[in-house]
Amino acid sequence: MKNNKKEIKNISHKKKQFCTFFISTHLYGIDILDVKEIIDEVTITKIYHAPKEILGFVNIRGHVYLVLDLRVMLNFNSKIIDETSRVLLFNKRVGESFGVMVDQIGHMVEVNENLIEYRLNDENISPSAKNPAKSDLEIGACKLDDSLMIILDAGKFLEVVDLKPKNK
Repeated sequence: MKNNKKEIKNISHKKKQFCTFFISTHLYGIDILDVKEIIDEVTITKIYHAPKEILGFVNIRGHVYLVLDLRVMLNFNSKIIDETSRVLLFNKRVGESFGVMVDQIGHMVEVNENLIEYRLNDENISPSAKNPAKSDLEIGACKLDDSLMIILDAGKFLEVVDLKPKNK
């Protein structure tokens, strides 16, 4: 019986770590296990005729990464890259050689998993009433001491980019 209580206690105190960042004034978090590294100084090579969600390519130590514009993917207006902008590069388990541009990097945050409110899929919402890209990326939220952190699923980033050619 003692072992069961110990197991229950361990389950309720399971913690998750998130790499946080800002888009505009909104705080977002991505599972820290998905993040490979954070790049502060980059030169983006534009890809002409690419979907608006794609900023371009970046060369990091001889390796080329696709960089997505997370602002556009989350329905914010595009912004000029400045001194606080950063590129989050992801591990291969998330997707092959890509990252996202964010406005400003935050801190590593550790939260109890039971404090995370995971988003439920609501089949009652009509497809035309919701933005599929944004709603697919957001998987939950967590109230921190001084703000609300929206948790994103990095594994969905490439899925929401429209790579189909446009009919003219």
